[in-house]
Amino acid sequence: MTTKEKKPREYKGVRDEIRQEQMKTKDMTFRQKLAYFWYYYKIHTIVGIVVVIFAISCIHDIVTSKDFNFYGIMLNSYQLSSDSLETGFAEYAGLDTENYECFIDTDSTLSLNSMSEFDLATTQKLIALIQTKDLDAVVFDSQIFNNYSNNEMFMDLREVLSADELEQYADYLYYVDYAVIRTANEAEADQSVTYEEAPAPTAEEIAAEAESHKHPEEMDEPVPVGIFLTDSPFAKETNAYFTLDPVFGFSVSSQKPDTAKKYLEFLWDESVDFTEMVENYD
Repeated sequence: MTTKEKKPREYKGVRDEIRQEQMKTKDMTFRQKLAYFWYYYKIHTIVGIVVVIFAISCIHDIVTSKDFNFYGIMLNSYQLSSDSLETGFAEYAGLDTENYECFIDTDSTLSLNSMSEFDLATTQKLIALIQTKDLDAVVFDSQIFNNYSNNEMFMDLREVLSADELEQYADYLYYVDYAVIRTANEAEADQSVTYEEAPAPTAEEIAAEAESHKHPEEMDEPVPVGIFLTDSPFAKETNAYFTLDPVFGFSVSSQKPDTAKKYLEFLWDESVDFTEMVENYD
């Protein structure tokens, strides 16, 4: 055989690709190389930048994050300034804000009637906060409070407040009938029981439900788990709950009940100027 046919060069992988790219761009100007790179690799570049920014943000949050010395939620409140409320309470309670964070969520909302993706997100957040034992105290409107009190989310007030302290709120105590809750739990465990979705309650029905929790004499096993804030300086000065009845409760998994108790005192203190804690949108 006088001549040999030249075999095509085998593909060597990434090194070949790099060599080919270098051959294509070796005679280009810097600006042309930049334009070429952007044309072919802009998606990769953008994704890479986003990933780097996200990673830096996560690292920053981890490094700069503080443990909570108080975590509260004012669910379905209106025009409350979270920053002002946090600052006011931290000063009132003498909390260390240099090394710890006082956080009061005034933005979260929840509707038991719509159950949109936002409602589901709030529900999941509440469950997570209870499981991590971060949540200390809440203020819910009476309908939401009733729902979660039936799920045993709140402490028995007799475990947190002394007899004298409990007496101070005697006219505002929110009771649940534990006999009813126990029966409901037993029914839920019975797989043969079926439930039908009930229509959304009217304003009158919600008010009647709230009123029923003020009468322990009509219950078999009354347990105080909340305190109505309707007549508190906080509710009157901020009007954060309009015609709804706000109810205060201690989270059943709170690790800081003394600080949560201080928050309850704060909301009832007539010397606090709560008008400064209302958002001004003018």
